[in-house]
Amino acid sequence: MKILIISFLLSLSLCLTAQDKVVGRYKDYFGNRIQLNADNTFKYTWNFDMSASWTKGIWVLKNDTVFFQMIPTYDTLMHTNSNKYRVDTLILSNDETPERVILVRDVIFALSSGGQNRMTYPDKLFFKKGRLYKIQNESLVIKKQKGFWSNKKCKPWYFKSND
Repeated sequence: MKILIISFLLSLSLCLTAQDKVVGRYKDYFGNRIQLNADNTFKYTWNFDMSASWTKGIWVLKNDTVFFQMIPTYDTLMHTNSNKYRVDTLILSNDETPERVILVRDVIFALSSGGQNRMTYPDKLFFKKGRLYKIQNESLVIKKQKGFWSNKKCKPWYFKSND
């Protein structure tokens, strides 16, 4: 019984140590950033020119793969239906604070260039040597990729960032 308890505690400490290696801020050359927190929450952001997107959720490390699941932030949209009854509807929030919004204000936000989950976040990334690699068709993306505006090729993986 003691051996079983000791092996369980050892495997648990190894899992926590592996998880600690993954925790941090990562970015790539295409405007993507991911913050992996020690409490297994994450924030993904994407910025390009005047467009932006953010997503929050939880992450889990299984072997060397980090899996992400979005936890949406909702606003309550207040409006009146055709029968003159007040109706509340949940909509994705444009900022990180849930609140009540009215229809006119929501139309203004719909015209904005940023918001929650406008750019799809990765559902899983592979962790190797301090980097997070994209997985496409069940294979790692390791070859340099062509940039958006030029023929310059950039590294496709996320690397740890201090900013």
